[in-house]
Amino acid sequence: MAMNIELSKKEGTDLYVPVDARPLENGAIQKIYRFANGYGASVVKGEHTYGGEEGLWELAVIIFGKGTDNNHTYQLVYDTPITQDVEGNLNDDEVEKLLDQIFVLPMRGDDVLRQQGNERQHA
Repeated sequence: MAMNIELSKKEGTDLYVPVDARPLENGAIQKIYRFANGYGASVVKGEHTYGGEEGLWELAVIIFGKGTDNNHTYQLVYDTPITQDVEGNLNDDEVEKLLDQIFVLPMRGDDVLRQQGNERQHA
C-alpha cells in the first residue's frame, strides 16, 4: 500500500480524516475520504439528504479517476459489497464502520494506474 495509514486515519486513533470538508448549499456539509485502494466516500449531511434533517449522514462509495490528484474528480460506484446505493440515516459510528469496509476493499483491475495518482498526491 503506497499511502500510509496515518494519511487516512487520525494518528493514534481509529478515526478517519477527510481529505476535504466543505460547506454546500443550504447549510449542508460534505466530507470526502480517499484511500490508497482508489476508493473513498462522499459523506454529506443536509436538509436534502437521507437523515440530514435529524442530524444524520448520507454516505456514497466513490472511486477516483485514474491518475487524478483532484479530490473532487470521482464517480459514485454501485457495485461494491458495501452498498449498491447511497446509505442514509447514519450516525457517526455507522459512518466509521462503513469507512472501515471501504478502506479494505481490493483495488479494481484498472486501479494500478489510479494508485499511481494516489502516490503522487500523498507522497
